[in-house]
Amino acid sequence: MIGAGTVGGGVVKILARKLGEFRERLGLDLRLTRIADKDSARLAALPVGDAICSGSADDVLADDQIDIVVELIGGTTVARDVILRALARGKHVITANKALIAEHGPELFAASEKAHVSLYFEASVGGGMPAIKTIREALVGNDVVSIKTIINGTCNYILTQMAAHGWSFAHALAEAQRLGYAEAQPALDIEGHDAGHKVAIMASLVHGGYVPFDRLPIEGITHIAAEDIAFAAELGYCIKLLGIIRKDGTDHAVDVRVHPAMLHREHILASVSGVFNAILLEGDAVGPILLYGRGAGELPTASAVVSDIVDVARNIVSGKPLRISMDYYAHDNALALKALADVHSRYYLRFSVVDRPGVLASIAASLGKQGISIASVMQKESHDSDFVPVIFLTHTAVEKALRAAVTEVETADYVRQKTQVIRIVD
Repeated sequence: MIGAGTVGGGVVKILARKLGEFRERLGLDLRLTRIADKDSARLAALPVGDAICSGSADDVLADDQIDIVVELIGGTTVARDVILRALARGKHVITANKALIAEHGPELFAASEKAHVSLYFEASVGGGMPAIKTIREALVGNDVVSIKTIINGTCNYILTQMAAHGWSFAHALAEAQRLGYAEAQPALDIEGHDAGHKVAIMASLVHGGYVPFDRLPIEGITHIAAEDIAFAAELGYCIKLLGIIRKDGTDHAVDVRVHPAMLHREHILASVSGVFNAILLEGDAVGPILLYGRGAGELPTASAVVSDIVDVARNIVSGKPLRISMDYYAHDNALALKALADVHSRYYLRFSVVDRPGVLASIAASLGKQGISIASVMQKESHDSDFVPVIFLTHTAVEKALRAAVTEVETADYVRQKTQVIRIVD
């Protein structure tokens, strides 16, 4: 194992309890032979048994007795080099590195195929939830019609606290950082990129091609205001950072995106709160399936890593090292993604306007000009500013038409702030 931080430490703890059981019940003679981490204090605090501890990944890679390398360094530079070197030496690799799989997966899987060894990555999506195994194995008899997922615990915690306490985004983020749910530099989470990595991986598996992460439409939650949370609740909705994957029946493009969305309070994902994650899959044969659990953390993520260790060991014993090929996850098999402008959705619109006659009619006219039908309107009084919030919920519309209408409205002299646009997902 290379990297003995939070997840790596969890793996060592689970293996210390389970290796004997794996030998007795599964017939797998698994041994933790070497652990590499630059921080010797981490290693000293773990139940490493008779594993050889060192500060260099080279010690692991150079050991010809090692069959499986677990990479838990993180990042996309050193980790990438370590994995490529391990694969080239004929070692099976297990990683929890979502960014690496999403951004460099084609190169890594090609190296795996060339060396005829496996690269497993269950822990890269959903922590302890068996998302990858469910898609690749349990649902092999299905075409997965759609996935809707809450897959970032930091964002879900922030939005949950905003809803529960009326906090601002900044206040909720600060609390998440204090409790260790958000990093000191939280951009990867709150801007949606962490969720985007996971969604890109799942979309690639579901559709049998490569979904390039850098083409994925991604919006974070930094612009969500406390008043949007409150208005959503008043209208019977909650706001979540949602990942959406579905094949559009009208063309060959795959609809894959990450953005805040309003869910009706009776939607099954609406009750997913705090740091918990959920993945709602729908197969054409099995119907809807919900995976729910902790999407991160020491032991949940380590649980997924250990599951991969057992799978790879079974593959080795059975003489099928590449039991599940990933040869389709390649640059020359990149999937066409549906442009966000072509997405059909219902919308929540919050206009900040001067309270005077004719404003509602003017906004409605701009929406009507683009063929957008209004489902409901709500206007709130304001006693401490020169503008009032006006809320429109629309029927299903095309995104580019909706944006054109909003742009037209924002040229009017009665508009005081940028319009808030949030998609509504059924």
